[in-house]
Amino acid sequence: MKLTEQDLYLLEFASYEDYLNSLIDGKSLQYFGNRENLISLYRTGYRALTKQAFDAQRTFLKVTKDPNTMFSRNLTPTEPFLRELADRERSNRLGILSTIIYMRYMKNGTEISGYIDYEDALRRVLQDQQYAIDWKAIFAEEKVLYPTPADLLYYNTKTGRNIRNNTRNYQILCDPHQGVIFRNMYDRKDIFPNPLAVTHGTNTKREVVESDLYEQVVLYDHVVRKNY
Repeated sequence: MKLTEQDLYLLEFASYEDYLNSLIDGKSLQYFGNRENLISLYRTGYRALTKQAFDAQRTFLKVTKDPNTMFSRNLTPTEPFLRELADRERSNRLGILSTIIYMRYMKNGTEISGYIDYEDALRRVLQDQQYAIDWKAIFAEEKVLYPTPADLLYYNTKTGRNIRNNTRNYQILCDPHQGVIFRNMYDRKDIFPNPLAVTHGTNTKREVVESDLYEQVVLYDHVVRKNY
C-alpha cells in the first residue's frame, strides 16, 4: 500500500488533541463558537476522525510505513490458526502472497461462516471502522477473529444473512459446475475453494488448519504474479 501525503500528514500528530487543534481555524470558530465547543463537536466525528478512528489509522499507517513492523510482532499465539496467520502477515501485506481464509465459528450458539481476504482484513482497521479489526488483540488472543459482513463471503445461520463483497484483491465469480470462484485482480488467476476440486488454482495451495477454538479453518495461499 502506497502512503499518500494525507496519510503521512496524520503521522505528524503526537496526540489526538494535537490533531483536533489543527482543524480549528478562524472560519470554523466564527460558525461554531468558542474552541471548547468546536473540539467537543469534532470528537463526535463531525468533519474529523473520532479518537478510535485516529488511533486505528495511526497504528495501521505506522505498520504500513515499516513493512518489518507487524501487528503480530513480539506476539506468540498458542492457537495454531493464529500462528499460521502470523507467519503469513508480512508476505500478505507486501503483496507477495494472497491468503483467503475460510472459517466456521460458533458465537453464542450461532454459527458464523465465510471467506476472508486476509490482506483486505488487515487494511480494514484503516478503511472501515464499523468492521475494523484490532489485530494486536487478535494475535494476543484477547479477541476472536470471525467473518463479518465486510468480508468476501459471510453467512449467519441464525439470521440467514448471506453477503458477498468484491475486494481490492478479489472478484467473486459463480460457476454452475465449479461453484464459487475468487479471481485475483492482480494476476487474473482464479482460486477454486471447492474442497473436491482437482486443483485449487495456479500457484494456489489449500491447507486445513486444526483448531480447538474454531469449527473449521482452511487457508488458500495464492502466490501473486503481478503483471507489472
